[in-house]
Amino acid sequence: MVDNPVQPSIDIRNLTRRFGDIIAVDHATLAVEQGEIFGLIGPNGAGKSTLIKMLTTLLPPTSGSATVAGFDIARQPAEVRRRIGYVPQLLSADGSLTGYENMLLSARLYGIPQAEREHRIARALARMGLSEVADHLVGHYSGGMIRRLEIAQSLLHHPKVLFLDEPTIGLDPGARETGSCS
Repeated sequence: MVDNPVQPSIDIRNLTRRFGDIIAVDHATLAVEQGEIFGLIGPNGAGKSTLIKMLTTLLPPTSGSATVAGFDIARQPAEVRRRIGYVPQLLSADGSLTGYENMLLSARLYGIPQAEREHRIARALARMGLSEVADHLVGHYSGGMIRRLEIAQSLLHHPKVLFLDEPTIGLDPGARETGSCS
């Protein structure tokens, strides 16, 4: 009997992205094991966001390959998207909707069954300390509250892999230091 090795959550092989003559990501190779927390650190312009955009299927690689949650980012992008959560660098929640409405929109987009939506939304809002402001317009939220809402949205469908691009942008210094989001 042959043991099947556990496949990494993220497996990158010589992944490269060019923009004309500019090489944004140059033959990146790494593996992130299941259950592992991995932080990509580097100076502005080092290609961190470009790498994340390729892994989340928002940007095609120029060359190389990668799998996320066992699926190829170039050949199986829909399967990758079903299994990931993504919080972009720039705040993206809709300010003209309430926190709850933003969550409901995400639940629908993620295909969460209607019977589960209320429970999942309530739990995610509570986890991020936003239950009390769920019926307020997001346009009136602080930057940190918006970031916490986006994290809650990204976790609604229980993703196998969560990508956070600049996760502390907008969070207050106390939350950054303690790692707390409430």
